[in-house]
Amino acid sequence: MALDLHRKYIERRQDSAPLKVATKDIINSKYYLDPLELLGERSFNEPREVDESEIGSPIQEFFRDAVVFLTGGTGFMGKVLVEKLLRTCPHIKHIYLLIRSKKGKNVDERLEDIFEDRLFKRLKYEVPKYYHKVSGVAGDCSLPGLGLSVSSRNTLIKEVNIIFHGAATVRFDEHIRVAMDINVSGTREMINLAKTITNLKVVAHISTAFSNCNRLHVDEKFYDPVADYKDVLKLVSSTDDQTLHGMTSKILGELPNTYSFTKSLAEDAIRREAQDLPILVFRPTVVVGTYREPVRGWIDNVYGPTGIVVGAGTGVLHTYYLDSNIVTDIIPVDIVVNALICAAKETATAKVKHDEIPIYTCSSSIQKPIKWNEFIELNKRYGMQWPTIRAIWYSSFWVTKNPYLYAVLNFFCHVVPGYTLDTLARFSGQKPILMNIYKKIDKVRDILAYFSNKEWTFPNDRLLALWDTLDGQDKELFNFDIHQLSWDYFCQANCLGLRVYLVKDDIHTLPAARKKWEKLYIAHNILLIFVYGIVLCCLWLIVCVPLKLTGFM
Repeated sequence: MALDLHRKYIERRQDSAPLKVATKDIINSKYYLDPLELLGERSFNEPREVDESEIGSPIQEFFRDAVVFLTGGTGFMGKVLVEKLLRTCPHIKHIYLLIRSKKGKNVDERLEDIFEDRLFKRLKYEVPKYYHKVSGVAGDCSLPGLGLSVSSRNTLIKEVNIIFHGAATVRFDEHIRVAMDINVSGTREMINLAKTITNLKVVAHISTAFSNCNRLHVDEKFYDPVADYKDVLKLVSSTDDQTLHGMTSKILGELPNTYSFTKSLAEDAIRREAQDLPILVFRPTVVVGTYREPVRGWIDNVYGPTGIVVGAGTGVLHTYYLDSNIVTDIIPVDIVVNALICAAKETATAKVKHDEIPIYTCSSSIQKPIKWNEFIELNKRYGMQWPTIRAIWYSSFWVTKNPYLYAVLNFFCHVVPGYTLDTLARFSGQKPILMNIYKKIDKVRDILAYFSNKEWTFPNDRLLALWDTLDGQDKELFNFDIHQLSWDYFCQANCLGLRVYLVKDDIHTLPAARKKWEKLYIAHNILLIFVYGIVLCCLWLIVCVPLKLTGFM
């Protein structure tokens, strides 16, 4: 596997370097920024060999000769964690990623696919010999024993020192059997494996701040779950899928979805079964794209706020049911990963052991709160510079918490144009897709309705105290200082990052995209004039016709 990764590195070394893309056709007097410079792809450090005798920061030294086992390494946060460890911990010995075969691809092929992501360009340029330090292990968190072979399990038992357990199904509407198998049983299997590891230093379990979202104030402590996980596992094992589906809302109790429910049960399993392990629970809030490293604005999913920004920026989403005056607790993924690494080191090396398993909440709403309307406005301000060539209409977006007004806006902004454009597509021989998109949006809106008009408080005292214990070098290498967080800085690159990394628009399309954006702007204003004209005519008829009939005009 290492040889395969090395071969791919040699073949693509030219592509791994900071991009040398001409931008004079992209930058003009109105848009003077170099997009790749803004994202940070022109400011990679020169590669260098780090001698074994070179002493690093305390956290770097904690990972010297360490062997890490990571579940969820193919996911959003997992990839950022892998990249960070390989790039900033030069003496780390090895990282094993638990990977299952998927879509006809085996473990080695999926591992290669991970490193094809543009996220790893900086790593490939700065640390070109990373490839021999990472390998995949076949397994599946939904299976007994994590689906590990005897030989793989023995290797992990003998070699691993540090575990990051991040594998989970994050779908809110996941079937309860699947969610229980992965999020609860998978966690218990990880605990069982950790208890057999010879030289274990720490286990970091990645949970979510919304595991107790039935409470609006969630401290860094365990709460009694709404159900006993052993009882739920017995129920799931003895009941068919259809019956379970009908019982789900009753099983969930006060919690809104199977994700929050099973993550809550997983935390309870840790509290009850992992007291004798050096373990921590890490609770991030809503995780968004990168803030500063390895590039700005990288993300690979459309969950939460990202979906709203992408939908509005492409001219697909025009209205949403949401209280825009509430604070949304979002946190950039690189800040989350830095905090997770530091929390793992602190738990492993703490001189005074905690009476209870430590819980770290990674949140922003207390130190750096941002309301939905502020977040939307910042993205609109900076996003206008980076339109996508895939836009179907000019950005026009209204948020309301009034269900009746939303129903009207949804009908005129989504249903009417959706059916109209889909009908025109059928007549022209093209595939109608818009109404399918709006149906999916409606489904997501219904799933997230629980979170649309609520505001949570997530104290993060333990994480703030941890920051104060770091030395200057670690504060620079593993920065997670919430007080320094600037949402203006984040949003400067957020929409450009979505364009480049998520939508995957080549930056050479920017001139054409801007011309298209100007045409869409003209068409949008013509449509508004037409609509306002119809509204005025209707008002005139409503007012004047009765007056004429009664003889007052």
